[in-house]
Amino acid sequence: MKRWCRLSILTDEVSQELSDVLRFARDFSLEGIELRSLFGKPFRDLSPTEIAEIGARCRDAGVLISGCATPVFKCDLDDKGAIDEHVELFRRSLESARALGSELVRVFTFIRRSHPATSDEIARAAAVFPRLLEIARGSGITIGVENEASCIVGSGSEMREFLNHLPKDPELGVVWDPCNVLYLDGTNDPVHTDFPMIADQVRHVHIKDARREGDRAAKTCVEVGTGAIDFPEQFSALKADGYCGWITLETHWRSIPLDPQSQHLPAGYAFSANAEPASRVCMAHLQRLVDAA
Repeated sequence: MKRWCRLSILTDEVSQELSDVLRFARDFSLEGIELRSLFGKPFRDLSPTEIAEIGARCRDAGVLISGCATPVFKCDLDDKGAIDEHVELFRRSLESARALGSELVRVFTFIRRSHPATSDEIARAAAVFPRLLEIARGSGITIGVENEASCIVGSGSEMREFLNHLPKDPELGVVWDPCNVLYLDGTNDPVHTDFPMIADQVRHVHIKDARREGDRAAKTCVEVGTGAIDFPEQFSALKADGYCGWITLETHWRSIPLDPQSQHLPAGYAFSANAEPASRVCMAHLQRLVDAA
């Protein structure tokens, strides 16, 4: 069945072994996989030989690389040396994405300092991004800025303010994760309150689920469809807006709970332990919800 969007899954939400991830993609008829970690290594540490192997095996399987998940700008806004290193990491990541045929490299907006973020912090974070845009210019690859609770831009309003500091650019867009909004204190609803603020700039979507305790930030993910995210409304809104890009499952929930460190720093074998059974449950839910939109 032809869907209005394309579905994928983050590699390490299945396994650290590419054969397992490709089998999962085949079983669910997924068009793509999103590369975050494989072979026990985060994307940034994969060698050119490993990148070439991943690209060749995915092409043979008829599976696209929906995105490349980097930690670019998960660093301190005042650490010039770290920023320079992350700019170089972005340059290398862009080269790997091109070799893989991917059209998106995911980045962040520096380590969060306050809640809500201040206008000065948001403006200073945005001021660094022309360096990435200069590198990406003409590549055909989108810089996907993810809203992330541990970073300066975590909510829809913060993302809107961040984008207002930058010119509209075909090589810059939002990686929208409604669940990440729930990892901030508050009563705002990610789908009904936050999404409309940035809907026009969404280029990629991550899906997981959680729930706050009152107005306190969520602490752990739950099975997709059992938390606070209004997925029927989210997918209906995306479809109504003409969105036809990638929706990627980022399960994060496990039947055997992840330890806090693995949950917040996903990569490697510890993170992928017991991942596939939970992702099979959540992917079935995701497909049902998308098809009902």
